Amino acid sequence: MSGMSIMLAAVGGAVGAALRFAIGHGVHAIGMPAWTGTLVANLLGAALCGVLAGLWMERHGSGWRWRTDRWRREAFALGGFCGGLTTLSALAADAAVLWRSDEFASVAVDLVAHGVVGCFMCALGFLLARRWVRARYCTP
Repeated sequence: MSGMSIMLAAVGGAVGAALRFAIGHGVHAIGMPAWTGTLVANLLGAALCGVLAGLWMERHGSGWRWRTDRWRREAFALGGFCGGLTTLSALAADAAVLWRSDEFASVAVDLVAHGVVGCFMCALGFLLARRWVRARYCTP
């Protein structure tokens, strides 16, 4: 891993975190509960992560083989941007605030939505990317 890859991951993380912050405030500004901003950011990040992983794995073979020619893009996009956009710490903070406010149903909805729907969004993004690549590049 090179210093350039680390710098690209840091820049991607900063961009992703700034977008997460903007999404959180934007969702709250339109009247939705504050905790839904984290949910929206995490679901978008999970879907994008699935799409990017699906595209790269379909084009370059299965498994993560961190080759020099690809690593910089992956460091920026997956490790940096998607990592900064999605966050476990914001999820935990939202759940703690809801729990302390005795909003137990909202805690359950929030945690289930992040876990189940987040994994579904990632898998859906992955499958859509694979289908797109195969339709575009593998059609006889």
